[in-house]
Amino acid sequence: RHGADVTGAEKPEFDASQWTTVSCPHTWNDTDTFDDFARGGHQGEMKLWTGAAWYRKAFVLPPEAKGRKVFIEFEGVRQVADVYLNGHLLGRDETGFIPFGFDLTPHIRFGATNILAVRADNRFVEQYEGNQPWNHPNWHPPHGGIYRNVRLHLTDPLHVTLPLYAHLQNEGIYAWVDTLTPERAELGITAEIQNSQKSAADCSVRFELVDREGRVVAQSVAPAKLAAGEKSKIASRLTVERPHFWQPSYPYVYQVRVTVENGGVSRDVAETAFGIRSFRFDVATGFWMNGEPLKLRGWGQKPTHAWPGLGAALPDWLRDHTLRLMHEAGGNFLRWGHCAGSATETHFGDKYGFVTIMPGVDGERDCQGTAWATRAAAFRDLIIYFRNHPSICVWEGGNYNVSPAHAAEMRRVVEAWDPHGKRYFGFRMSAPGMLASLDLELGTIGRQRALPVLPVVETEYDRVESPRRLWDRYSPPDFGRMGAKEELNTYRFDSEMFATNAVFEWWSKFGSDPAHSGGANWIFSDGPHGSRQVTDVARASGEVDAARLPKEAYWALQAIWHDDQRVHLLGHWNYPAGTVKTVFAVAKAEACELFVNGRSLGLGERSQNYLFAWPEVAFASGEIRVEARVAGDVVATQTKVTAGPPVALRLTSITAPGGWRADGSDVALVDVEVVDALGRRCLTDQARVDFEVTGPAVWRGGYNSGKEDSINNTWLDTECGIARVSVRATLNPGVVTVMARRTGLPPARIELRSGEFSAPGGLALHSPASFPAQLSGERPVINAGLLAKQLDMVSARRPGGEMTANNRMFSMFAYTGSGAGGGEVPTIQGALAYSDDAVLTLRKLPPVLEGTRLIRTASRDNTYWAADYIVASAGRELTLYVAHDSRVPTPQWLRTFEASSETVGVNGRELTLYSRRLKRDDELRISGNGDQGKMRAGTLNFILFARPEVATAAAGRRNP
Repeated sequence: RHGADVTGAEKPEFDASQWTTVSCPHTWNDTDTFDDFARGGHQGEMKLWTGAAWYRKAFVLPPEAKGRKVFIEFEGVRQVADVYLNGHLLGRDETGFIPFGFDLTPHIRFGATNILAVRADNRFVEQYEGNQPWNHPNWHPPHGGIYRNVRLHLTDPLHVTLPLYAHLQNEGIYAWVDTLTPERAELGITAEIQNSQKSAADCSVRFELVDREGRVVAQSVAPAKLAAGEKSKIASRLTVERPHFWQPSYPYVYQVRVTVENGGVSRDVAETAFGIRSFRFDVATGFWMNGEPLKLRGWGQKPTHAWPGLGAALPDWLRDHTLRLMHEAGGNFLRWGHCAGSATETHFGDKYGFVTIMPGVDGERDCQGTAWATRAAAFRDLIIYFRNHPSICVWEGGNYNVSPAHAAEMRRVVEAWDPHGKRYFGFRMSAPGMLASLDLELGTIGRQRALPVLPVVETEYDRVESPRRLWDRYSPPDFGRMGAKEELNTYRFDSEMFATNAVFEWWSKFGSDPAHSGGANWIFSDGPHGSRQVTDVARASGEVDAARLPKEAYWALQAIWHDDQRVHLLGHWNYPAGTVKTVFAVAKAEACELFVNGRSLGLGERSQNYLFAWPEVAFASGEIRVEARVAGDVVATQTKVTAGPPVALRLTSITAPGGWRADGSDVALVDVEVVDALGRRCLTDQARVDFEVTGPAVWRGGYNSGKEDSINNTWLDTECGIARVSVRATLNPGVVTVMARRTGLPPARIELRSGEFSAPGGLALHSPASFPAQLSGERPVINAGLLAKQLDMVSARRPGGEMTANNRMFSMFAYTGSGAGGGEVPTIQGALAYSDDAVLTLRKLPPVLEGTRLIRTASRDNTYWAADYIVASAGRELTLYVAHDSRVPTPQWLRTFEASSETVGVNGRELTLYSRRLKRDDELRISGNGDQGKMRAGTLNFILFARPEVATAAAGRRNP
């Protein structure tokens, strides 16, 4: 690999002898990410190297490959890839996240050296004609390179095509469930067969369904006659007796196997993952799967999946590691945002039972011209590639609304390429004009339903941020302080506040509402995408940090979501003498009792159904224990003890289940903990540790969330008594030693061994992606009556027609502040001005506001400046009035309104009134009245009023 753009690098004769040897997955942005403080304002990491770089791969096919078809598959290249074979341009791909491939056969040299060359370019959006909004650091920091797996496929000339439509126009296998009962499933299947021979072929196509033990449980054979060069889709049906149903509690994955036989000889075999299940989203009763209601609970996750020191180029087992953490927390729902997750992670989604929302490529806005053509084609390619996976239940058109014409176009893509999958289709931030194309609302923040005639599932809630390093305001060494720029943060949460807020957000929005399908907490792991804090090197809204070390919120949600009874005490028990604080515990329990050194402090005050609190608990060194009870019985306990002073460093390694392999790309993790004399982690320890690595490995290091330039150094601070670092294997196997040192403590040492690795040999026909080992579990009993009722309703799930709430001022109102917002009430003297403050009332109303409605937001959000604070669509023609505190600088969005001399009084404070006329379906976007700490103490949030109008020939005439 060469880290610059050079002329002629695609040519076989080009001298690349001085280039660096790398293995894929690979990114060149592993060493310059997570190293700068976030800029705030929802901006992603900007100081990354961007440009064009080259990869070259020399390979020789074995003699037995001659006469076969040769295909290359890329799971993803950021952002633009030009691919050459032996100097011939095969094509360009600009999607960055969608798998693509090429036919190498026309230019392959059998028995000689072949040169595959890739020019990868990760420059930002403005570099390309299409101006692709998904290629933007706010959403997806570039992390350029061949950052996902690459596969070489060798097939017979008479073969099943790969599901790679871009550049190949191939569709592969498509399987679906036609009819379903607990006793029997009827499956439909098509397989696209390509005859690349120069003569016609009479063949038979065998379709098999294979269970997880490798047994064929259903099969059929269909004849096929293909002319020379012909490609044809062969259809068949399979009947499965007593099928295993895929669902989160029992994620049973079959394989569909298709074999092409000619003259009694097997010519090609292809497989795809497949699951048998039925599901629906219901307006009144939420989400149902296989005849039973199921509350969806989980996370959004970025498809770049960035990791400190590694960027977005991760070995498969690290991707599995992240999803396994979600599963172990009791998650059953995954939303990729805002571009497609990888093929590898989709297999893991099947394995862990995550009901998944899968998008194409999007950067939170509509686009036109070349960019739209690329986006629409990418959506088609995504669906063809992933449409057999049981975990995918929703195709997401985008993270933000598009024009009605574009929404209809994407709907047609779904209907054309997944006509039998019964999956739902929706957009986040949908506008009413898109309704005819949608069958699901992808909600935001979970409060105000944007399209109430549709069922809803939440895609982004609980978007506050908190770094793992801050326990609470009572804990050393930082005592809740985030750093010198703390006042510029939008959020000032410590880990304890972050965890209690996670409980509040879940229960208040979804857990207490049986009609709501549930939602995705935003986001699972911290990363260098758009942050609203300027004291961290990553957006800290994850339940785990960027190195996947859990925060307290992770354990809190596990106590709520896991099927087993658990209880979690927030925090630690290592406070300074004299500390008195509120202690919190989280449990699915009726009561929790707290004990300090064996003395009962009684039952906790219960709130949010799961949260228990004991105010004014005095710290006493020793032991704190909580017992969770249901019907008087203890169902779960947890004990925490006071650790002594640090006496040692402890190193622990984490590697792939099959061991660390010397393939040049695999990674081993090493945790360093500071422990006391009894081996207990010192949970408030935060100080420097120096590392030394010897042997065949490359140091990748770790990061400190609150320090710049912590990446790739051989030193690191512990945070809450632990740090996690990584080392990357080379191509040479052997023993690798990692040493850790801190002044005053004895050094610690750990040995790792990287095993010899050789690429899979032979000519495995079609060589599909390896399917992950499946989880065991008890087969559930399916309620036949409820399943039949659910299936009857699936076909009638799209409502169509007009919005039912025609009297609402706003047909869509998404409010992302931390308070309640969006409710419409009549405007009257003395009414509450805000949704969250019973003191602030409207004391003076000018006549112009007579007959208006008050659109309530939260006063405490007066310093909330997130870019998508309010996004709304007018449900009718109306005049919108904004009362704004003049002590705050006029925000940019308000400059599109007309100022007046009128004022609104709130408890003696005067707010200036502005107005603007909106037509039906006009879009409104308000980004708050404060900006990064510029608010003055005592200022008020703005207030919204709306008056319905009618369109008449006489301009300005009001609706009587």
